[in-house]
Amino acid sequence: MTETTGIVQRLNVSPGWAAACVWIGPTPVNTELLFIQPQAGDSAASVAFQGNMVDALSAALVSRREVVAVHGDTSARVTSLRIDPA
Repeated sequence: MTETTGIVQRLNVSPGWAAACVWIGPTPVNTELLFIQPQAGDSAASVAFQGNMVDALSAALVSRREVVAVHGDTSARVTSLRIDPA
């Protein structure tokens, strides 16, 4: 697993919450593009967890908090998220 650490520079959530794209990095021009997207067959708990990650990213964007997004070594799909205490 890979960790991408930085400030949430931009967050786009599709209508109806089909997917969310998040740009994380130290500056707006130096970011990593990651995404959160429920998959067919995900349990209700998994979809709720992914929705909570989007909510947390939104809060981090507004408050300019650093996040750590965990994703696969060859994937941009976020599997977990950490926001360390200030």
